Amino acid sequence: MAIYNPASRCADEFINHDEILETLEYADANKDNLELIHSILEKARKNMNVAKDHCTVISHREASVLLACEDPRSMKRSRNSPVKSSWHITVTASCC
Repeated sequence: MAIYNPASRCADEFINHDEILETLEYADANKDNLELIHSILEKARKNMNVAKDHCTVISHREASVLLACEDPRSMKRSRNSPVKSSWHITVTASCC
């Protein structure tokens, strides 16, 4: 099995089954961790420049936590910022 390498141009290295499972487990374990969720949103908000960054300021694991979050206040907070719409489009496009 290939070792996970997100910078690789080889699909077998940057699309890694174990990494996907670990990311989903991480998201499930942290979807109610409001301190982490708010820190991710703040990190994205501080560094967000859609024209320049294209959501590269948060990792795929951080994005997975935001997507798994079910806290109404956090969801509203992310929905009212340019961060969610940008990473939601990026994650959705990547999954299709």
